[in-house]
Amino acid sequence: MGSLLRADWLRIRRRWDVWIIVLGIPVLTLLAYVAGAMSAGNVHVFSSGDVPPELQAQIAAEEAALRAFSALPYQFPRSIATMVEGATLWLILGAAFLAASMLGNEFSWGTIRNVALFRPDRLRYLGARLAWLVGLILVTFVATVALGAIVPALVRVDPGNPAALTGDPSIRGMFPPGPTGPVSLGGALLVAGSLFCMALAGMALAGLAALKFRSTASGILVAGIYAIAEGILASLWMSQAAGDLRYVPQMGLTIRLSALLGDAQVAAGLTTAGGGQSSSPGWVALPPLLGAAIVAVWLLGLLGLWFVVLRRADIDE
Repeated sequence: MGSLLRADWLRIRRRWDVWIIVLGIPVLTLLAYVAGAMSAGNVHVFSSGDVPPELQAQIAAEEAALRAFSALPYQFPRSIATMVEGATLWLILGAAFLAASMLGNEFSWGTIRNVALFRPDRLRYLGARLAWLVGLILVTFVATVALGAIVPALVRVDPGNPAALTGDPSIRGMFPPGPTGPVSLGGALLVAGSLFCMALAGMALAGLAALKFRSTASGILVAGIYAIAEGILASLWMSQAAGDLRYVPQMGLTIRLSALLGDAQVAAGLTTAGGGQSSSPGWVALPPLLGAAIVAVWLLGLLGLWFVVLRRADIDE
């Protein structure tokens, strides 16, 4: 196994696309975070003409609440969740591309034949490739989390007066549901971990499609089509189903990943329950631990199919 890991390293270290993903995602996310932080620090409520004193007081209170609310996402430790949330799409796409290219290219280039000749079981080869994929995604994720923890000390956003968010109820109604106080480090990491599961799901789905269809492009395309089709079918099912049939779409991968993120955000205090997808017709809320277990079954099942597909594949290139 060690020799296979070293051999894969010799291939990976010369691939610019890999390093563009591993290094580029944290950098792009950092730039987006800094831009958002700078915008959050420039909050003003403007008025014109002669404003009565009582209205001036109300405007000042609204501006203080708006400033405090805008600064919340950029205060440690919530900044970790903010940083990772900004990188979620790139993490999913990057993980899917890495899996599809590192597995599909072996068929496109015909190098998979050497694997079949020297290692008939093929399982150790795939295990080493999977280890590298998870490792690269984990490095990218950890770098993003680390930036989220460090940047608030370098790019400071004035928190304003947090007490302004707990004052007049009419002012609180100006903002979407969310925290009006600090978020714990554990809560921020919980949200980040749920987003990491999304990246792993993208890797597992695209990798399986690439192995099955023996192509990088086909792997990415099929994975994207599956995710979209599952979401559409689940929405249609939930709008029509009744009774126990309502639980069927709740088993879908994309539905469970969205619910996993929602459960993590509620647990961390980043949002309140009852909004977003959970408010759609036909939605059935599952216990968070059960939902997480379903996601784990999906991930293990998809990765297990990698080994089944490659072991049974006819290598005739």
